[in-house]
Amino acid sequence: LKRRFGGWHDPIPGLIGSVSLEQVLHDDVCWMADPLPAYHHGRVAILGDAAHAMTPHLGQGACQAIEDAVVLASVAGPGTTPDLAAYTAARLRRTQQVVRDSYRAMRLSGLTSRPAIALRNAGVSLAGRLGPGLMLRQLEPIASWTPPPLHPAP
Repeated sequence: LKRRFGGWHDPIPGLIGSVSLEQVLHDDVCWMADPLPAYHHGRVAILGDAAHAMTPHLGQGACQAIEDAVVLASVAGPGTTPDLAAYTAARLRRTQQVVRDSYRAMRLSGLTSRPAIALRNAGVSLAGRLGPGLMLRQLEPIASWTPPPLHPAP
C-alpha cells in the first residue's frame, strides 16, 4: 500500500502509515470457476455461494442468493414435495451467466499493464460519450429478473 499510495495527497500516506502489518486484513477473491451441474441432489438443495460463488465485482452475490430463495419457495408449495429439479432448471443458466459476467468485470478492473489500462479506460470513456446508458444496458439481463409466482396457500 505504501508503494502504491504513499505518494498520494494527505491524509492518505498518514493513514497507511498508522496501520501496523498485524492490522492488515487480506482476503482472497474466490469464485466458482467450474459450475456445478445442478443445485440439488435428491431432497437437498443449495443456494447462494454454496451453489454459485462469484466475485464481488457486480455486487450480485447476495442478490442471486435472494433470487435462489424466492425460486426455491416457488417450487415448494405448502404440503407438497418441492420440485428441486425445477429450481435447478430455473436458476442454473442465469446464475452461471452472472458468475461469468462478474469474473469478466474483475478481470477488467484488475488490469495492471499501462497499455491495457489505457485501452480499457478509453473504451469506457468512448462508450459513455457515444451511447449514454450503454454501460447500464449491459446490466439489463441482471436487473430485469422477475420472480416466479408463489404457490397459493391451501
